[in-house]
Amino acid sequence: MRRNIVAVLVIVLIILQIMSLIRINNLQNELRGARDYLSHLLSNQSIEINKIYENVDSTLKREASIIDSYEYSFGVPDKDKLTIPVTFNILPKETKGDTSVTLYVSGASATMSRNNTSFTATLPVYIFDTFEAKVVLADSGIEKTESLDVRENLRERFLPKIYADFEDESGVAFSKKGGELSGECRRKGKLRMDVNLAQNNKIEKARFVLEVDGNIVSEGPLKTDFWTDIDEKLTLSAGQTLTLSVVATDSFGLIHKVLLDKLVLDENADILHETDDRIWIGEVIITDSDGKVLYAPQYELQ
Repeated sequence: MRRNIVAVLVIVLIILQIMSLIRINNLQNELRGARDYLSHLLSNQSIEINKIYENVDSTLKREASIIDSYEYSFGVPDKDKLTIPVTFNILPKETKGDTSVTLYVSGASATMSRNNTSFTATLPVYIFDTFEAKVVLADSGIEKTESLDVRENLRERFLPKIYADFEDESGVAFSKKGGELSGECRRKGKLRMDVNLAQNNKIEKARFVLEVDGNIVSEGPLKTDFWTDIDEKLTLSAGQTLTLSVVATDSFGLIHKVLLDKLVLDENADILHETDDRIWIGEVIITDSDGKVLYAPQYELQ
């Protein structure tokens, strides 16, 4: 009988423990839910506060501004000079008979033509310059300056954007010959180029290029949005560098080059795996037809 009582007590204790664990788990879930809800409320409150600050800041800027409104538009690009004409129309809040307005765009300036209470001017902007603008309003010898909020990347707007990828299937990239400072290098795989077209500008021709120390040793045509199979073998010697790139020419005659792979041999014909310029892999460098670099990403090497 005593054994039965003990067994029953054990069972009861087990049930109570299970119920306690369930209750603890429920409480933990409730606490977690309350914490998430509180975090959500705090996040929403922070967003609302930021909106209030932004609205107040925007209102103060509008009240302090000397301009009631402005707009700008782009004209037809000059392919030879690589400039884009941009026309600004400015409506100051107040004008007088002797009011004059000077427009400054990316380092260039022009006196704006007056039409009743509005002012207009057109200036060419170099496609690789930072697009920024300001106006200087002169009234009775008093000048007031205001920067205009223009957010345009002219290079991305007027030049096609190139994306390229190389799926390496080479296996062993370099096989060094025994007792020699040279060996066989193989580049086998699939190469693909995609393009985001720009306004009045497209890719006219494209090719893949293999270079050794900057000299082309092999090349072949590429089509947009298609995979191209390549299988190239060549001999490399100590100190040489092999690169695989995509080279594309746009409607302006500019050359877009994307470095996809690089192999560098040291003085012992061993592969250098860490080189500073590997940061350029996948980046686009734009040059003119003479090879002058017009655009390249800026990096600070550590």
